[in-house]
Amino acid sequence: MPQVVINAQQKGGVGKTTDTVMEAIVASTIFDKKVLVIDTDLQGNATDFLGRTFNLKKIDYTLMRCLEIGDLSKGIVELSDNLDLIGCKYDMRKYGDFLIEKFDNIYDRTFYMSNLLDAIKDRYDYIFIDVPPSTDLKVDNAMVCADYVVVVQETQRFSFDGSKRLVFSYLQSLVDDFGSKVKVQVAGVLPVLLQNRRELHKKIVNDTVSFFGQDNVFNTIISNHARLEWYTAQGIQFNDFHDKKMFALFADIFCELEERIQAFETQGDISDYIYKRRYLTKDNKLTKLGKGLDVNGLN
Repeated sequence: MPQVVINAQQKGGVGKTTDTVMEAIVASTIFDKKVLVIDTDLQGNATDFLGRTFNLKKIDYTLMRCLEIGDLSKGIVELSDNLDLIGCKYDMRKYGDFLIEKFDNIYDRTFYMSNLLDAIKDRYDYIFIDVPPSTDLKVDNAMVCADYVVVVQETQRFSFDGSKRLVFSYLQSLVDDFGSKVKVQVAGVLPVLLQNRRELHKKIVNDTVSFFGQDNVFNTIISNHARLEWYTAQGIQFNDFHDKKMFALFADIFCELEERIQAFETQGDISDYIYKRRYLTKDNKLTKLGKGLDVNGLN
């Protein structure tokens, strides 16, 4: 069964797009999953990021154009054997008005993209949807497509507060409005640690664990890596030791995500769970599996 995943946060600038792209590339190149990335952000950052990585020069059908004609398959661009993209451009700004003009009720407006996605989703193992840090009708359209949300939380107080609002206000409001039609589960909170030695950041991680519970916080933490910033400017590569460590980190994140999804699918919840890292240790050293990493379909 395909899984639709969204990395989300109400605060901007926490790395949602970078995490989405890295998870999609790791899933498709290391774990041989068939993956689709759908970019719904009118800034098109995921589209540009993947475009630089795979030398994509042109998109004939943007996501907005696909939504207008009612066929997402028209926008699918093959980046590699296992990785596809439906790209987004600034024309996505029209989507809210389009939905209001097309439908006379909130249910049809909210579930339009989800209904179109049903026609293509069985082609994939994973579909990652990149969303902007907002809570409007456009984001609602993406969120009701999702099976799982990963709450990406930078170790800052505003981001921690944003995580609480996302889970207990925004997602809960969708459930209140549409009931069982909203199937999304929170796979967990993924901390993004800016500086390992800053006590405030450690405190916020601890506060996050205390508030959400250890079961609901990823054991794999994204540390601040200049390599990730370099990727966003140059495209993702797999050429040297530092690249291998970056891929090892996200291999652990993807494995932990899969285990969390498996727990929901088999048990209905996550209980007494801590992920055991396989590819990169907590002190940022490659394990034997990490040293043996290789990728298919990149560069």
